[in-house]
Amino acid sequence: MESRPTRRLRIFLRDFRMLEATVSLAEGQALASYFANRKSYVNLSAARWTGTGDDVKHAVLKVEQVLWAASLDGDIPLTSASVSSAGRAVEMQLDGGLLLRGALILSDQQRLSDYLEIASPFVPVMNAQLLRSGRPPKKVNVELGGVVVNQEAIQAVWEVDAQELARERAAGDHSRTR
Repeated sequence: MESRPTRRLRIFLRDFRMLEATVSLAEGQALASYFANRKSYVNLSAARWTGTGDDVKHAVLKVEQVLWAASLDGDIPLTSASVSSAGRAVEMQLDGGLLLRGALILSDQQRLSDYLEIASPFVPVMNAQLLRSGRPPKKVNVELGGVVVNQEAIQAVWEVDAQELARERAAGDHSRTR
């Protein structure tokens, strides 16, 4: 039996618990496709739930419970697609009121809804940041780096630049009515 390389992941669950574990992936396999290709469960070894100290030598985790996942060592590509741009800045409203900011790998003229309709069940997000909930102010709470987000946990997504442009236009309209 051929051995597969093992990689360390940090997995944030939909009930807000976090764990770190080792998984076996095919050589060169992307993180988004790893989770997308699991029917129901992922195999974990050396799993450690943070904050509890619970260590488990081997466990299986139900894929639908994953909110997002990231490579602990940065040694797993998010996607197998070549990334030629910095992506488009978006914010994602997730289950539990979490707000995530990052960049999606969209082509210049591609609509956000079209991208999400054809994207993998786990969406690659570059330079992800968990923002403090509530507005204003939105301050960065945690730098996550590259993550894959479970589409089942996404409630809404909007482009940051489009939102800021709309705010500027509204502010301009408001100042003209004074």
